[in-house]
Amino acid sequence: MLHDPIHHPDLKIKTAAGQGGPVRLSVILPVYNRAHSIAEALQSVLDQTHPADEIIVVDDGSSDDLETALAPYRADIRLIRQPNAGVAAARNTGAAAARGGWLAFQDSDDLWSRDHLATVMRDLTGAPADTVAHLGDVTYTGAGYTEALFAIKNRTFPQDRAARLEDPLPLVISGMTLQGAAIRRDVFARLGGFDTAMRMLSDTAFFCQLALEGPFAVTGRTLAEIRRLPGDDSALTSLHRKNAVYARQMHVRGLAALAARPLSPAHRVLADKRLSGAEFRLAQALHSRDPKAARALLWQAARRHPSPLKGWIKSQMAAIMGPPGYRWALSDSSLDRS
Repeated sequence: MLHDPIHHPDLKIKTAAGQGGPVRLSVILPVYNRAHSIAEALQSVLDQTHPADEIIVVDDGSSDDLETALAPYRADIRLIRQPNAGVAAARNTGAAAARGGWLAFQDSDDLWSRDHLATVMRDLTGAPADTVAHLGDVTYTGAGYTEALFAIKNRTFPQDRAARLEDPLPLVISGMTLQGAAIRRDVFARLGGFDTAMRMLSDTAFFCQLALEGPFAVTGRTLAEIRRLPGDDSALTSLHRKNAVYARQMHVRGLAALAARPLSPAHRVLADKRLSGAEFRLAQALHSRDPKAARALLWQAARRHPSPLKGWIKSQMAAIMGPPGYRWALSDSSLDRS
C-alpha cells in the first residue's frame, strides 16, 4: 500500500516542483507503426490511480492504421504528428510540447503498473529542489524470461519510499530505461534532450548526462513492464541483434559524450573504463568487416583504459589472436572486464 506524504500546513517545503509548488506530470508516448499494441500501452497510463496532468502521443510518421487505434482515446490525449525521425526525436518533440514540470515516458508496446504515477507523486512531493530524476524498477518480459532491472544490476532500493542517490552515474552508466523514470523538464531542456542521431541507446546516453546534474530519487517499486512482443522486429533488442556494429557504435557515441564532460576524478575513471570497454567491443564487431578500423579502436581503447597495462594486454591479445583473443580478454576477470 502506498503511504500518503504527510503535509504540514505551517511548513513551507522547498520541493523539486519549486517553492511549495505542486508536482505536475506530463506523459510522453512516442509511437511508430504500433497500432497493434498502443491501445494497451495507453490504457495502462489512463488507468493510473493518480492521473497524469496530460498525455502527449507523438506519431513518428506511422504508416499503419494508428488513427483507428487512437480513435477511442482522442479526448484523453494530445496527438502530435511528425515525419519519421526516430524515437529520440519523437520524445524530444513531446517534451518540447509538455506543460508539466516533470516528464514521464511510456513506450507504445509496454505497460505501466497502476500505481506508477502515484509512486512518483509519493516520492517527489516534498523532495529536495535539487532532485533531477525519479527512478523505479522495471521488469523485462518475453518468451521464456522475466528479469527485473535492479536485480540485473544487483542493487536494492526501498519499496515504501525513494532513496536519495547523490551519485547516480554508477547506477545508470551500465544501462537505464525511460519507462520507469520521471525527469525534471527544466533539466531535460537544459541538456538538450535526447541525441537524435542515436536510433538506439539514446536513453542510457541521456541518463549518463543527467546523472551529472544532481541527485536521483530511487524506489524499488516496479513501475513498468517492458515487453518483447512476439514477432515485433522493430524492437530495439532486435536491432541490437541484427546490427551489432551499429549497436556498438551507439554505445561508444553515448559514452564518448559523457567522457567529453568535465568530470570528477572518480567519474573520469568510471567513464574511461566503460568507454575503453565499449571501444574494445566495437573493435570486436568490426574485426572481420574492417580490420584496420578495428586495430585503431584497439589502440584507442588501450590508451584510454584507467589501468594502461591491462588495456594494452587486452588489445595486444585481440590484435594478435583475432576472435579467440577477443573472447579471452573479455572472459578473463583479472583483466578487469569493462
